[in-house]
Amino acid sequence: MSFWNYRVKRKRRRWGFSTAYHGSDHHKHYGGEHRIRKKICLVLGSLMMVMALLVGIGAGGFYYLRNSGRISLMDAASSSRASAGTATDTVGTVSRNGKRYRYDEDIINILCMGIDKTTEEAEKRANTAGESGQADAIVLLTLNPSVHTMKLIAISRDTMTEIDTYDRQGNYVGKAKNHLALAYAFGDGAKKSGEMTVDAVSHLMYDLPIHGYVAVKLDAIEKLNDAVGGVTVTLPEDIKLAGELHTKGETLRLTGEQAFNFVKYRDYKNAGTNTLRMERQKIYVLSFVQEAKKALIRNPMLAAELYQNLTEDMITSIGLDEAVYLASLLPQMTFSENDIQTPKGEIKQSGIYEEFYVDDDALLELIFDTFYTEVTD
Repeated sequence: MSFWNYRVKRKRRRWGFSTAYHGSDHHKHYGGEHRIRKKICLVLGSLMMVMALLVGIGAGGFYYLRNSGRISLMDAASSSRASAGTATDTVGTVSRNGKRYRYDEDIINILCMGIDKTTEEAEKRANTAGESGQADAIVLLTLNPSVHTMKLIAISRDTMTEIDTYDRQGNYVGKAKNHLALAYAFGDGAKKSGEMTVDAVSHLMYDLPIHGYVAVKLDAIEKLNDAVGGVTVTLPEDIKLAGELHTKGETLRLTGEQAFNFVKYRDYKNAGTNTLRMERQKIYVLSFVQEAKKALIRNPMLAAELYQNLTEDMITSIGLDEAVYLASLLPQMTFSENDIQTPKGEIKQSGIYEEFYVDDDALLELIFDTFYTEVTD
């Protein structure tokens, strides 16, 4: 007597075997191939779903970061109010030369600093440099998304203004009139340095609201330059770049090392050389912005990639979402040579140092032209 094994029958059907051909090598092979093809299809299908999901997250993530960044940036300086050297009336306007003006609340101000960690020997001997490096390049980036305008105010590192001062042991000794670049040096080389420089610039600019800051080591210029594919400039003077002498009037597409030399070089032996350096920085920025616009159109997530790559080279109050939002504005912004301004003033020599004293009337005029709109009603 034989007994029907239900489990065997079910197993044979499950794996593609028939009772009639049980034991056939051909059908065992066919069943194995079928199972393999089925598994491959499942794996490929899963991979395609994952890839589609990642693409969706990439696009969606960009728009999420952009919107989140816009909201947080506008909230960052909501408690600050510009004074423009005069009191604000009950309807939020200020008066100047018989006219009324209102501060443009749509404007976003970002303080950008290029930090030089290498201190000149003269400054070391004078015992004033601090331990955190100095803000060699100080630029206020001003964006107005509502009218698609971008402006830069380049402020001399030698500007004499009130800054918080500390001794070598880190003890606060009060406010003193000193070089603006030292506001960063008296900090900790991190958040405190950034905030102290923001406070000093805001005070200099009549309590101007500043939404965020980014302090980047000057060495990082090489990464920024190469990220946009290089920057083309016409040399305003004879200068040595990456060990090679180039002559005035030469047009050159700068490599990373050349860009670093072009932006940083200063002849400390001659007076007024920081002004010449600021002129080169202006030339570089004009070309860099145009290259950055094209690079961001090609790759909208370039800002996020740079943000990650520059982590070790920068100190910033700006989050990833805010960086993505700011970068998303750039391609639509109008920007020309006239949109780069430098406060007017006078250079004086004090021992081994140059001191730059801002013309207060000219500075106020610049502030009203840039940040205020006339009220006509």
